[in-house]
Amino acid sequence: MSYVDDHLLPLAHNAHEVQLLGDSWSGIRYIAHTMAPSATSEVPSTRSRYINGALIPDIERHGDNPVVIRLCDEEFHSGETKPETIQECLRYFHRDGFVVLENAIDDNLVDRLYNRMVQDNSEFLKKKHMHWNQGASTGNVSQIPPLTPEWLHRDFYANPHMICVVENLLGPNPELRFINSNVACPGGTGRQAVHSDVSHAFPEIPFGLVMNIYLQDSDVENGVTEIWCGTHNAYPQSEQQISPRSGWIKKEYLQEQAKIKPPVQPKVRKGSICFRDLRLWHAGMPNKSDRHRIMLAIDYFAHWYQCPMTTKLPLSMKDQIQREWKGISTVGVEWVEEELNSLDVPFFLNMTQDPSQYLLQTEKGFQDPVGRQSGKYLFDSAKVTEDNYWTPEKKE
Repeated sequence: MSYVDDHLLPLAHNAHEVQLLGDSWSGIRYIAHTMAPSATSEVPSTRSRYINGALIPDIERHGDNPVVIRLCDEEFHSGETKPETIQECLRYFHRDGFVVLENAIDDNLVDRLYNRMVQDNSEFLKKKHMHWNQGASTGNVSQIPPLTPEWLHRDFYANPHMICVVENLLGPNPELRFINSNVACPGGTGRQAVHSDVSHAFPEIPFGLVMNIYLQDSDVENGVTEIWCGTHNAYPQSEQQISPRSGWIKKEYLQEQAKIKPPVQPKVRKGSICFRDLRLWHAGMPNKSDRHRIMLAIDYFAHWYQCPMTTKLPLSMKDQIQREWKGISTVGVEWVEEELNSLDVPFFLNMTQDPSQYLLQTEKGFQDPVGRQSGKYLFDSAKVTEDNYWTPEKKE
């Protein structure tokens, strides 16, 4: 991203330009490249100034990529998030339903967890209850990260910068209720259907967030998630989804939304925290590289939402977590006395407000409310076709 000094102000959002003010600079224009930074680029801290009574950044951020906001080194080392950073995160999250925060987790911690989870993956794929998300061709699995004290580092699950933003989005004491990850194994060829993680009648305001933390630099090559910015509040839930029990999006809505803002696979640096509204459209994509692409998935819910879902953590860490993981509520944590082997913990999901609507991973497949009544485990068994993702229209 290009850098401009305190004399520059936004001029034309669509033209991505800013004009130098002052008589001596009349007519001189500089182009501000505002696409999201690459997985390896260094971005200077955004300066702010007062304009019409508001404190705003000197550079408006635009482009098809989701906005990437990089914590400065002072924020990283102090653990204190600047008010300007919080405001910027909130602004673009509410607009796009997705925003990326860079430079929040030490690279050494990220590399260490990545290596451990790659090692775990070879064992996990042998488990009888292992399930390929939306078919084996995707090479995509949900794999719970290690849940022993050695691996439960605060900077992943209750990162102070992350929680600072979350509590400003959801209200005080956001509830930790889901710890998992999404692993795109090397050699995947298929893609997921475009979908929302919630298929029930959800509120029209943010009620739950998933924190996706990438454990390696990610882009199109290794299967970074396809994101549909702005779809978190674009259409009513019952109108956009193909059936009451599926979060998959109707083809006609994909085609129309792409005319407004097409989907993207952004470049995301390892250790970045991606804030995603649970209502946002997205899709897993194939990993064409020779290394695993691992993305943690940590869900927080607003206290007022009364989510019934729980996540398991070791009882031996209860005191430490409640003391050091500041700003969060652990009302959604099930404290387990015995040692937890995360690879044997069944996948459990319920983002509704109804305790009976849970989804449970079994050796027969995912058991949902319909499966519990019928005995037929059909959840996530539909085949992805061209009707389930955007296809660019051919020009005549």
